[in-house]
Amino acid sequence: MNIIRKGFMVTAAAVTLGLAAMGSAQADTFASAILDINNFRLLNGAGVAYSAADFATLSGTNDAHATASWNGIFANGADSQPILSGIQPNVPRQCAGPSCPVLGENNFNRFVVPPSPGTFGYADQALTGSVISIGAVPAGAHAQTRADAATAANENITSGNSDVGTSTTFAFQLGQSDTMTVAFDANPYTAAFVSGDAGATSNANARLSWSINIVDLSTNTSVFSFAPSELNAESNVSRTDADPGLLEYNAAGQVFSFTATTPLLTAGTTYQITIQHNTLANALQQEVPEPATLAIVAAGLLSMSLVSRRRKS
Repeated sequence: MNIIRKGFMVTAAAVTLGLAAMGSAQADTFASAILDINNFRLLNGAGVAYSAADFATLSGTNDAHATASWNGIFANGADSQPILSGIQPNVPRQCAGPSCPVLGENNFNRFVVPPSPGTFGYADQALTGSVISIGAVPAGAHAQTRADAATAANENITSGNSDVGTSTTFAFQLGQSDTMTVAFDANPYTAAFVSGDAGATSNANARLSWSINIVDLSTNTSVFSFAPSELNAESNVSRTDADPGLLEYNAAGQVFSFTATTPLLTAGTTYQITIQHNTLANALQQEVPEPATLAIVAAGLLSMSLVSRRRKS
């Protein structure tokens, strides 16, 4: 009887130690979305950038926001400036999480992955220049956003999310009827990574969206819209625990050049132009115990089963 009791206690102790030692594999998830729009201009029918003097009326704002989150903890920033002020919104970088990266303000360089660079949600935004000439300053806007989400902590479940955007909205009347051509360069990048040892429901997603729309306010109908697929659907990437690894869009850093021209815009008609520029990244992981620790627990449970059988006999 004492032998049985002693064996049972030793086995139970071994199982307890096994459970205490049971760790998780280093499961990583990471997502990143970076969009760089440069030399953005609105050109008239002669191919010359519009200036403030070409409009009979012109009013509106440049707005920006950056939001980072990690496991329900949020870091938010926003800024809004009149389009004719000469001041552009620049939201300070935002980060939430236990291992925020050491990045300088307005750093839009990619992380090198895998592995995940930490556990955090990160967002940053910058806008310089203007889509039209204002005073002596020539047209040419430069808009940059980044959203990153990473999970690399030894926790059972952790998540990181980030989103950031810049938008320009203004109402205008042209001094004379003319077309309007949108011209700009774009360098988009997205990445999603899930490690092979990530648990069920682990995932990483990154996407971009960019569009311009002009509405006739007298009829409330759209007269022009442009949303190139290279900056929208084609840039969406994702990975899951069922399909782990790294997936990148535009890893080579190709710069795309875009132009699109509106129908004739009538002088005296009030139009509203809206330019949307967004990046979004989210990552979730659920880690699984390492195989070695699972084997220890299994061996302990088997020993307990054998002791139980001996006791019954």
